[in-house]
This record gives sequence, structure tokens and C-alpha cells, in this order.
Amino acid sequence: MLRIALTGGIACGKSVSAGLISEMGFDVIEADEIARDLMRPGSKVYRDVKRCFGPEVFGPEGDIDRKALGRVVMGNVERREKLNAIVHPHVIRKWEEWLDDRPKDMVAAVVVVPLLYEAGQGDGWDAVISLYADRTAQVARLAERGISAEEAAKWLAAQMKPGEKAKRADYVICNNGSLKELKIQIDRVMNRILEK
Repeated sequence: MLRIALTGGIACGKSVSAGLISEMGFDVIEADEIARDLMRPGSKVYRDVKRCFGPEVFGPEGDIDRKALGRVVMGNVERREKLNAIVHPHVIRKWEEWLDDRPKDMVAAVVVVPLLYEAGQGDGWDAVISLYADRTAQVARLAERGISAEEAAKWLAAQMKPGEKAKRADYVICNNGSLKELKIQIDRVMNRILEK
């Protein structure tokens, strides 16, 4: 079975691409979904986040407020590294278990990992696909999510540039256009990977 990683910067279309790849019949899992599950109340990650970041990142129901947590770590490298040290090892272990559990006759499975290179996980894949979008497209998509231009600039500054991720990847998909254009590129790249 081919193990494929899909990465890219914020608002480059990772989740949309994951959906399109899933529609092609491939199993897909998103690291962000794994992290969300790992942060459920009572879990080890939940307890460690609480110990490290305190009540300011928790909602009224006692669950982790991921947006508040994002704001706390966004402009602070030391805090971001602390959060990554808490979450990343567990997320990596979970996606490795998920890959190992795929049916033996499966052709390929895809793991969506936004912070693939930042987490030091760029090696060991049969293929890495990076989604690229220019800054204008990223800011416009973030605005659609209700994120101000100022906050978007902070998020973009805190992440590895999409162009840098593209340089390291085996395949690059440019997502500045329509959904139809994205789908054509995904079909082409997935077929190329399978042909190899």
C-alpha cells in the first residue's frame, strides 16, 4: 500500500482536497481531526494542555477552545513549540496505527498533515503532495471564515511558507483557481503516483 502525505499552508485547500481524494475511493485521515479527538476532556493531551496553558484556553463547558489556544500560541514560538511537543507525538502514533490498520489489498491511503515538515515528518512516505495557494487567495479564504486581515497575517507569519513546502514535496498542486481546476489536478497527481 502506498502511504501518501498531503500538506500545505493554512487556507490552501487541504480539507477540500481530502474530500476529493476520498471521493476517488481512497482512505483519508486528517491530522487535525486526530488532534481534535486527542484533546477531548479527560485525555492525556487535555490534561497536559491544561497544565501548560491554564484556564484561558478552555471554553465554558470545560473543553479546549481551539481558537483561543491558537491565539495563545500564534505569536509565541516558545508556546507553540510546547503545544507541538504535547500533541505531535500522539498524533503521529495515531496516524501510524491507522495506516497499519488499512486493508492489505488497499492501493493507497492518504494522511493530511498541515505541519508535516514542521513536525519533522517529511520522510518515509511513498509520496508527498503539497498544496500551494498565493497569499491573496489564502487571505480571501480566511476572510470567508471570519478571520480578519490582521489575524490572517499573524497566522501566515507563524507558518512555513507554502512555497517552501512545495520545494520539499514530490508533487505540487496550485490551488488559486476553481474547485473544478483543483479536482483536475488532484486526479492527475493521484494517477501519476499510482502509475509509479
